[in-house]
Order: sequence, then structure tokens, then C-alpha cells
Amino acid sequence: MPETPRQWYDRVVRAIEDDGHRETDLPSWTSWPWTGELTVKALDEPVETEPDRRGVGGVDCHSCATGADPATGGAVWWDELFFVVPARSSSLPFAMFLMPRRHCDLATMTPEEARRQGELLTALEQTATATMSVPRIQVARWGDGGEHLHWWVYARPTGMLQLRGTFLSHWDDLLPPRPLDDVAADARVWAADLVTRVGGTAAS
Repeated sequence: MPETPRQWYDRVVRAIEDDGHRETDLPSWTSWPWTGELTVKALDEPVETEPDRRGVGGVDCHSCATGADPATGGAVWWDELFFVVPARSSSLPFAMFLMPRRHCDLATMTPEEARRQGELLTALEQTATATMSVPRIQVARWGDGGEHLHWWVYARPTGMLQLRGTFLSHWDDLLPPRPLDDVAADARVWAADLVTRVGGTAAS
């Protein structure tokens, strides 16, 4: 039988008490953003009921409002199923969200949405690498804050080896953001290229 959350928590806490945390070589990684000693927090106990995420059932969902009228909601590309919105306050040359226009999460997508999603993720890497000096995109999905599915899609500058890998999102939080005018200008370029690859509409 799979562990319950309480069984998982009790087992992990006992192991930490007996043997401490696992040794890690993370500080030796060139992509590790920090220097100095860091202390691991104690684990909080699991709660019985998780809090609601934002926009439950589509109620007061900002993403739904954007998807309903992407032309005025800040989207830079859209079609009948998905839209793309640049991430604000990002330091990276390519950082945006891919979201379905319909209120859904990954587990509740239709087969048509799932197929289009895969096509768009592929095209976004093609677009990013064709129009900008980035080596590839990174894609992440957490979804613990909002119920409306949102993919983080971002890329580091080519040659910035220190930003490779799993700490890219942390670097993005730490480095100064790009001017919004520059973000908008670049978005117009890659959104137009995206239209040539998969159709849809690019913001003017």
C-alpha cells in the first residue's frame, strides 16, 4: 500500500532524527546561486485539508479573464485553445506562460487540448531558438497557487553556463528584471514567428 501523508512525514522525520539530512553536493554545482552556509528548515506536519488554489472552478480566475479576451488581456499570442503571456519582472531573455483558454488543469484537459499543448511546447522551443540567442527552453509546471493550468516556459542566454539546469528559476528571482519595453519588443518578434509555425494570432 502507498504511504499516507502522515506515514511519509513520520518516516522522514524519524530518519532525519536518526541520521540527519542526506549529504548533497549542490553547493559545488556551478549553477548553485548562493555562497556560504545554509540551514535546512524543519518539516511542517501535513495538513488534513489543503487550502483552495486561486480561481477554483473558474471563479475570480485571472487566467480565465485573460483567455476570454486575450487581445486586451496582455496575451502576445493566442488561438482558440491556448494563449501566451510574457512573465513580468523576469531577468531572462525568454520567459512566459502558456495557458489553456478554458479553465482546466492538466488532469482535466481534453484530448484536443493535450495534442495542441504538445505541439505548442515544441513550437515554442523552435521559435525561441530561432529568434533569440538562447540554447533551448525550460518548461515547468507547479500549479500549487492557481488552479488554472499554467506552464512556465523560459530560457537562459546562450553561453550563460552558470544558469543551466534546475536553478534557473531561482536565478530569475534573484537577478534584476528586464525593462518591460524590451520584453514587449522581443515578444512581438517571437510571437510573429510562432504564428508562421502553428497559426494563431499575434498581438499587434
